[in-house]
Amino acid sequence: MKKSLCFIICIIAISCSSSSIESLKSLGSDEFSKDKWASASQEARGKMVYSFLMNHDIHKMVASDIKNLLGPSTAYYNYDEFPAYLVGPKSIKTEFGNGYLFAFPIDRKTGRIKNFVINPAIKK
Repeated sequence: MKKSLCFIICIIAISCSSSSIESLKSLGSDEFSKDKWASASQEARGKMVYSFLMNHDIHKMVASDIKNLLGPSTAYYNYDEFPAYLVGPKSIKTEFGNGYLFAFPIDRKTGRIKNFVINPAIKK
């Protein structure tokens, strides 16, 4: 019974995260590279978010891995140690600044990235 319940929860979690990643295509699907990201504008970075998530298993990463790929945070999300970036069009106004917040909350017990946050949510 417990194994079946865990399996069902895992399937639901995978399908939810896949649909939210798929919604990021609306920002663009430019290929991510560390060098390209480093020299890109906020808008251009937004176009690379989908590719970044499709090509990197963030759940196996820690904050320093994210910062190594994306550079220092350009936004703040809950705690200083959570990597956070403003991406996409500056016409999007949020409590975090102009643009979408792209953040990586950390599991404080393991140090690993729990998931990613896009705020405001992007609808398909």
